[in-house]
Amino acid sequence: MKKSKFLCFLCVCALIASEGWAQAKPATADLLQAEVSKFKLTGAYAEVEASCLNLAKNYPDSVRCFSIGRTAEGRAIWALAVSRSGALTPAQARRADVPVVLAIGGTHAGEIDGKDAGLILIRNLLKTPRPNDPLKQQVFLFVPVFNVDGHERPSPFNRPNQNGPGLQGERVTAQRINLNRDWMLGQTSEMNAMLNLISQWDPLLTLDLHVTDGVRFRHDVSLSMSPMFSGDDVLHEVSDQFSADMMTSLQAKGHHPLDFTPVLLDFENPRAGIMRDADAPRFSHVYAVLRNRIGILVEDHAWDPYAKRVQTSKDVLLAALELVAVQGQKLLKVALQADENSEKMINEVVTLDWHNMLETGIEIPSGQVDLLGYEYTTHDNAPVVGGRHITYHLNQTVVWNTPVYGDIQPVNDAIIALPQAGYIIPAGWVSVVMPYLQKHNISYQVLPHAMQSVDVQELHVDEDSISFETRTFQGRLRTSISGEWVSARANLPRGSLFVPIRQARSLLAAHLLEPVSPDSLSRWGLFNTAYEITDHISNHRQLQIAQWMYGQDRRIRERYGDTLHRKLSALRKEYQTRMDRDDRFHESPDQRMDFWIREIPYHDPTFNKYPVMRTDRVLVPQR
Repeated sequence: MKKSKFLCFLCVCALIASEGWAQAKPATADLLQAEVSKFKLTGAYAEVEASCLNLAKNYPDSVRCFSIGRTAEGRAIWALAVSRSGALTPAQARRADVPVVLAIGGTHAGEIDGKDAGLILIRNLLKTPRPNDPLKQQVFLFVPVFNVDGHERPSPFNRPNQNGPGLQGERVTAQRINLNRDWMLGQTSEMNAMLNLISQWDPLLTLDLHVTDGVRFRHDVSLSMSPMFSGDDVLHEVSDQFSADMMTSLQAKGHHPLDFTPVLLDFENPRAGIMRDADAPRFSHVYAVLRNRIGILVEDHAWDPYAKRVQTSKDVLLAALELVAVQGQKLLKVALQADENSEKMINEVVTLDWHNMLETGIEIPSGQVDLLGYEYTTHDNAPVVGGRHITYHLNQTVVWNTPVYGDIQPVNDAIIALPQAGYIIPAGWVSVVMPYLQKHNISYQVLPHAMQSVDVQELHVDEDSISFETRTFQGRLRTSISGEWVSARANLPRGSLFVPIRQARSLLAAHLLEPVSPDSLSRWGLFNTAYEITDHISNHRQLQIAQWMYGQDRRIRERYGDTLHRKLSALRKEYQTRMDRDDRFHESPDQRMDFWIREIPYHDPTFNKYPVMRTDRVLVPQR
């Protein structure tokens, strides 16, 4: 495109953006705005609604159009259930025993390939049925645009690292939440609508359709999966095989896929190496695994033209539908068996977090990979701006033989044994925790009456382990803690919750309630008040108590009881020994004061006590 035409095109795009989508040429009865504009533009959200309703009207036996909920700004989030199996509702799908494939477009509304790809694919499959019609063997559940509010804030400048369409939505929602970091916390109305959809439909496979950023190579799509988060070996194995089958299918369709999204070790020198990310449950493809299902994060390549990216996304969707049409019953059986196995995960040792060994300082490549790239120059003193930068030479295609750092291993501190019976949420914390149990469809029972002296395990948080991130993430101040689980007895008020480990969502429950999980409620800062000092003993009062203890004063017996008073003689001997032998102790008034004050019953008994307990006893029989 010549410079003058390109500038004119940007001006038109800016005008359209300034008036919402008012200037966009409407699509014809059959074609989308993307097709009419030769993929220079994508349509307004009104086109999604119209397409959804028209498909349901024209193919009433094969399409159901419905809203899954509303956005923060009140827009409907439209979805299509498409099938020739006779199942268009969750109940019908369960009765027909057919798998459900969920595809989500526009999670990041500027990365909108999936919206147009899915609508075009559905239209074509319905209009011209194939001999081996994949829609006969499954339900294709499609959400064209997840982040609708972001979609309706179009601009030609939203995605500077992306080659079209001319107008692109925003990455975040109206509340500036990144939806593909919100799967565990569910802060948004959009995500709560999605979690409800998943609870109703229970998709076997979830495809989250995105567009990657940054690297200038010639691979047109990457498929990321994280089956290692599964607690079921068979599900892990079939997930790996499904990934391999997807790669084979896409290669047969003429693509150059990668089975992970590469992260450059040196952004200015791609040949220096690439790393595989371990990801976390906050992402859609990992969240699916915690539900004993299969999840794929699809990343089209940002520098491909929009028309090519839409075709790539269509081929990914079609490849998945074709594979599920053949393998769906086997995969569904494995997933349902994983649910049954999850109900038996009593005391089972599981890993809640994973990391690349490169992050621990072990710089040993796990292999080499040939990447389809371009020649490039790494500048030590870049033109105009100076500093170290890279220039890609797009007229010189090459193959980068690049070391891969792909050794993903468990985080040692995140290897835990699940409790014998389950978790207890004390009544005072129920209002915090219960909404998350509900939105994730995790079973729990409410204690109908108070229970006294219940054997539990409490986590006593090590005060020195508590750390808060220096900046908020998703509007939250994330927190890290560690401590020791100790046996104790607890009085549980009426209304406390018992979360049994005997349930299909046992692993998901553990990820929410175990503090070492990367996306636990504690990590997201919901329990921060448990780690805040709210009361203190004045210095002069500490001195008085220490003097009484040193002198074995009767006032210690009157205030703290005989048990402590009887220890005072031995404590004084220990104190004197440390004073004589430990120079650091002798020179530290703080340590010397702590020696005495730590022995008295704590004045703030719930400080640094984790507000979730474990139990080996079933408190409320499961119905």
